[in-house]
Amino acid sequence: MDLWELAGVSVVYALVFVALFTAVIVGTLVVARDALLSDYPAAIRERYGRQSERGKRAASVAGLLNLTLFVAVPVAGVLDLHGRTGEPLGFWPPFVLGTVSYLVLVLFDLVVLDWWLFCTVQPRFMVLPGTEGMPEYRDFAFHARVLCPRPVPWPLLAVPAYGVAVGAVALLAEALAG
Repeated sequence: MDLWELAGVSVVYALVFVALFTAVIVGTLVVARDALLSDYPAAIRERYGRQSERGKRAASVAGLLNLTLFVAVPVAGVLDLHGRTGEPLGFWPPFVLGTVSYLVLVLFDLVVLDWWLFCTVQPRFMVLPGTEGMPEYRDFAFHARVLCPRPVPWPLLAVPAYGVAVGAVALLAEALAG
């Protein structure tokens, strides 16, 4: 498999990942606006108060759905890669697929969901009742700080770590399959 084909497949699965992740996030917020309360700036959380029972249930369901996505999308991608080559993939193609998929997801989440939708558009389903107009909704730096906390930017380190996990699991699966 050449690099361009690998890149193309990786981008396609990254876009699938982003679309499904976005559907989970938006759907969860439509069901319960406070479902993702723990991800909001502290001042908004404080003014809003305690998360509702509905928000807690919706957050749990969203967590399970996203966990499923984090497993199912790379499995489908690796199976697609394997079907294209008909040969063992080894570590590197699944690593690239996982890394590209998660990197695109992280960047989309930051730029589109956080900066554009949350900070700029502020749709009703993202604004918690009683917190309308708070300046923290326009705090672009908050989202960058969450992505790159000090002293260790663990969310960014999770990008290649996810690729390593996908590559290692694919390699292990190939070894077990014989």
